[in-house]
Amino acid sequence: MLRVFKNIRLKLAAENNIAKYLRYAIGEILLVVIGILIALRVNNWNEHQKQRKRENIYLKNLSIDLKKQIQLQERYIDFEDIIIQDCKDITAHYEQNNGFTKMDSIFPKINDLSARMTFTNANTTLLEMINSGEINIIDNESLKKELMEFNQLIERFATNTVNNNTNLVDQIVARNVIENSNFAFSTYSERMRSRIQKNYQMNFIHVKNDTLKAIAIQNLNEPKLRLEL
Repeated sequence: MLRVFKNIRLKLAAENNIAKYLRYAIGEILLVVIGILIALRVNNWNEHQKQRKRENIYLKNLSIDLKKQIQLQERYIDFEDIIIQDCKDITAHYEQNNGFTKMDSIFPKINDLSARMTFTNANTTLLEMINSGEINIIDNESLKKELMEFNQLIERFATNTVNNNTNLVDQIVARNVIENSNFAFSTYSERMRSRIQKNYQMNFIHVKNDTLKAIAIQNLNEPKLRLEL
């Protein structure tokens, strides 16, 4: 093809026909430009197809991560539901009995308050996409915005959970419960034990000692400890 164009140029130059030569030269330039534009278009199309394939892979992985995150959140919500119900039961028992008496059903619920559950951002694909800038590969701007907002929400929730576990449960609640309650002899409530065993495959060992139980009840009813609890 190039030889044909070359022969045409030589022939027109030999005829010394400047007008025809210029028209041909312009036409040849246009053909080259059109060829380049077509090549660029094809290359852009190929790159677009590659991006869409990568986007689909990311979206599939995001779906897997989000399903895992939902399971973790449901587990965490179930745990917090136990704590909330325990608090309600303990408060009702205290008000009805004007203090802590008949504690067999209440000690385990008090012990539940010393339990803690961590919360992890399981969206590894989303974090990878954000940190690498690959989040921009998502073509749907609305979806991209929602994913970014969702990640911020999860990060904030995870941070709050760590702060709550460290500053409230570990330093205040667990210490108070272990020191003043019947922790070693009642362990957790049946609902809490079931939840922990389901998640962590743990077993619980406890002993029976009525004397120590009586001491624990006496301790809890001392004004200062009662106020703390």
